Amino acid sequence: MNKQEFIDAALACDIKEDRVKRIEKIYKVSLNDEVSKLLSYADTVDFFDEERRALSFDEIVDASEELEVDTVELGIIPLIDAYDCTYIVYLTQEDKWARFSPVDGTIYMKKDSLAEVI
Repeated sequence: MNKQEFIDAALACDIKEDRVKRIEKIYKVSLNDEVSKLLSYADTVDFFDEERRALSFDEIVDASEELEVDTVELGIIPLIDAYDCTYIVYLTQEDKWARFSPVDGTIYMKKDSLAEVI
């Protein structure tokens, strides 16, 4: 599965409201359909394309613990492991996508669409 096939499959899935509500409660935000569908698609596909791994729903819920940074305080929802200590995240306050390095806390490559960052 390549990157575009992953995005297409995720965006075609049905939204699992229980998952979305759980993340919205943790981050105290309302999520758009794109993020909601990616959360709903979690656990369906693990690895895709060039060293990309979709995080499981449990990993997303426990992201602060997993990454050892306060993802809620930073306003980032990690959804994809891009390897080399880099994650593709949704920026909750900016409604943008970016890459994030938990090693130094850098958020970079902010874009409007997931396809531009993935």
